[in-house]
Amino acid sequence: MGDQTVRRARPLLGTVVSIHLNDVAMTPSQHEAAFSAAFDVVAHIGHVMSAHAPHSDLARLSQASSGEVLTLDPHTVHVLRAAQYWQHVSHGAFNPGWAAARLSAAGQRPGLMRHHHASAGLHALEVLSDTTVKLQHAIALDFGGIAKGYAVDCAISKLQQHGVVHALVNAGGDVRAIGHTVWPVDVRHAQHNVMDVRVRACQSLQHQALATSVAVPFNSEFVHVRRFSKQRWRSATVQAPDCMTADALTKWALQSSDLCPQLRNVLRTHQARMWRSL
Repeated sequence: MGDQTVRRARPLLGTVVSIHLNDVAMTPSQHEAAFSAAFDVVAHIGHVMSAHAPHSDLARLSQASSGEVLTLDPHTVHVLRAAQYWQHVSHGAFNPGWAAARLSAAGQRPGLMRHHHASAGLHALEVLSDTTVKLQHAIALDFGGIAKGYAVDCAISKLQQHGVVHALVNAGGDVRAIGHTVWPVDVRHAQHNVMDVRVRACQSLQHQALATSVAVPFNSEFVHVRRFSKQRWRSATVQAPDCMTADALTKWALQSSDLCPQLRNVLRTHQARMWRSL
């Protein structure tokens, strides 16, 4: 990364979020202002989209009455729209309600209500505006990785607004870089503490995003593997122009067959690349 890199890290989003700046033309005070703005937006997104906090937007969605119109944070509505898109194009492989139902029933998502009216489907939600949604009934959602990827993207946007040109943001496996700096990348195998040989083609990152998800029980990135699937992928890594897209695609990639034309078509549409490991 070079001796010119300035780094800061904070515990956010259930992981450690680190920001690396490589803009030597900026003053120390400009660096600190950029760091502060980026960490602030990440913290805000983590708060409003927490499945653990009892007053978050996700908690309110799980407590809603039939036909209720809720005013939500614009960041939450943006991710809801994205979640609906990814659930549609993946034919249900991407489903933020599945983990929410499983984990809230086990008491691992205390912010989400546990009752028979809650639904795992996004079909019960209609987006009315950038800040309002209407619900047919309560829904339990856990945005997990996709919100983390979105937070990384927003942190990058804040850095750019503060004049940062060369930077990297890493939120526990969701990574995005801007500028011409080439950042080294080390993706480790889900079961072994060694570099994943299938991802050796991606050992550096430049002006792209990278996300990795694993299908391991009791892991926060755990996704439902379809029973009819013969493939049992342990991990999926996707490189894409933005982090939210990369993260959403990893969830679908973990559940698709070795040759999945629909997934590969969407990868091409979003200018993304995929690596998977058994």
